[in-house]
Amino acid sequence: MTDPGPPDPLNTGTDGEIPVEDRPLEMEASPRRAASAQLVVEKEVGSEAALREAMDPANQSLADAMRLSYRVLRLLILALVAAFLVSGFKRVDERQSGVMLRFGRIVAGEQGAALAPGLRRNLLPYPAGEFIIFDVANRPVDLGNTFWPRIPANMTLNQAIDRASSKGTLAPGDVGTVLTDGGDIAHLQVTATYDIVNPVKLVNRLHIADTDRTVELALERAVVASAAGLALQGFVDQPEVVRDLIQRSAQELLDAIDCGIQLTGVQILDAKPPFSIVKVYRELQTAREEARRDVEKSRQEAQDSLIGAAGADWRDLVDHIERYKRHEALGNTELAMEVLGQINLYLESDLVGGEVAAMIQRAQAYESQIELTLGKEARRFADLLPSYREQPYLVCRRLWMEAVTDVLDRPDAEIIRVPEGLGRIDLAISGSEEIARIRRDRLLKWRERQALIETLGGWRRYQQTTEDFEPGEAIPLLEIGPDGKIRPRGRRR
Repeated sequence: MTDPGPPDPLNTGTDGEIPVEDRPLEMEASPRRAASAQLVVEKEVGSEAALREAMDPANQSLADAMRLSYRVLRLLILALVAAFLVSGFKRVDERQSGVMLRFGRIVAGEQGAALAPGLRRNLLPYPAGEFIIFDVANRPVDLGNTFWPRIPANMTLNQAIDRASSKGTLAPGDVGTVLTDGGDIAHLQVTATYDIVNPVKLVNRLHIADTDRTVELALERAVVASAAGLALQGFVDQPEVVRDLIQRSAQELLDAIDCGIQLTGVQILDAKPPFSIVKVYRELQTAREEARRDVEKSRQEAQDSLIGAAGADWRDLVDHIERYKRHEALGNTELAMEVLGQINLYLESDLVGGEVAAMIQRAQAYESQIELTLGKEARRFADLLPSYREQPYLVCRRLWMEAVTDVLDRPDAEIIRVPEGLGRIDLAISGSEEIARIRRDRLLKWRERQALIETLGGWRRYQQTTEDFEPGEAIPLLEIGPDGKIRPRGRRR
């Protein structure tokens, strides 16, 4: 009896199915899926040649797939090798520097440990060899709101100052402040720039990601130390001094840790006392500005008033008056009289203007009026004085007759003759219409003349002030002489 050998997995019997006893356990456990391909053998079942012929296309496809996968894998390996070899090169820009590491240690290149600009090569690629490259020039640092109040995004600085109050409390974690000498607080905004002058020291001392923070901490400590030595006024009004103190103090701290960092500049964007003080100070400035405008307005009004009073050259008149007052106060009588004469000449000249000139013109007009009326009468009686002394009765009789004649010769005078011997007479007379008209015309002319006199100012003396009177006595120091000139009272020129 011969051994039939292991069952052929492809021997499906007459019905094409694998016998149950020959099925693997996986096939028993999982359901069959729909066939994706169907192998058809047209020759006798069990023929080895027929089976090999049927399997050749599948083997060929598998071999092609394997060859393609091998080629892709070989290309990937070549790319990885190339990238591995290229990773040993690094380009350093003009504003950059750094160090080259080999197995985690800094190694010196052709130009030293610090990398110079250009293409640099590491003998060992990454990760055995590595580059640390960073910017070294003009690196900015901003302290932000460390020492500055936190203003909401929807509020401007001026609005924050307007809403400031001195009645609130300070929360150190909430309000950015710095303490000055004397216990006053202030606010400050600071920025800075720095250079990394020694990249090797920086890499040995610090992590490159902590560089900015290290400089910020040094600046914060420098701000606190500098503010503690200055009063609030000096801290706010001397930004250059504060800036130099901060930069020097911060650089000393950086030098102490020997990290290869050099501060190139510190900028103070703004320095202010507490906002409540700024608010009060602004209000004071506003009040000062308003006061300045009021003073300027008053000066302009005074200027206009003086020009309106004495004309454009009023200063000359005021200077003469001040000189007269000084000489009078010092008892320099002759000099005072000389200056007084200059004042009179000035008032009579064309230099004077304004109300003073108008008053002088009114006075001159009234003087002319007096000259035509009272002056004429005064000269007439002066001429009659010698005759009166010789024949007073005749002079008085003549003057009486002249007066009666003047009265009776008036066109508005009505003469009524009464018979002699009558003790009493009652008259009911209506005046003449012509005479009544003449009287009305004369009355109208008299009123016009009186109105003209009032318009011209009448006979008014110059306006006096309290300085024109002796202390304790209501006696004017100046008077108008017979010649119409102003002179000290009781003195004769």
